[in-house]
Amino acid sequence: MSAKQAFRYDTSDVEWRDFITDGCFYKLLNVDLEARQADMLVKFEPDSECLYHRHAATTTTLVLEGELRIREQVEGREQLKVKPAGSYSIGGEGEVHIEGSGDEPTIIFFSMRTKGDVIYELLNPDLTLRRSITVADFHRDWHEKWPGDFDGR
Repeated sequence: MSAKQAFRYDTSDVEWRDFITDGCFYKLLNVDLEARQADMLVKFEPDSECLYHRHAATTTTLVLEGELRIREQVEGREQLKVKPAGSYSIGGEGEVHIEGSGDEPTIIFFSMRTKGDVIYELLNPDLTLRRSITVADFHRDWHEKWPGDFDGR
């Protein structure tokens, strides 16, 4: 077995919370209001996905386990990108897509840094704005759901 196949990110002690859609979970790791940054782990059960959203923040992504499938809207058409475990990327501002897993569980580290307040925008199926998600939303969520992790920032 190669080192890549042998490595699995240990999530046995992660306190996962429901996140947006069925089969999607998250764990906030850090929220820094001053730096306008939020870091989290996201877990997708096999063959599950979130909903359409638009990134307003620069997003760093590291696929820790499984494969991240991204259905992206480009010039009115949907394109599929597949990022296997170990894939790293940075960017994302303005991208409109759905993220999800393949036929096995997927775990991703996301670090999101915005120049304003909005991290991303949740979209309706017709791609109109449903709700903006801000750094303050993540901060409030982190403080309420993981009080033992909250360090007062």
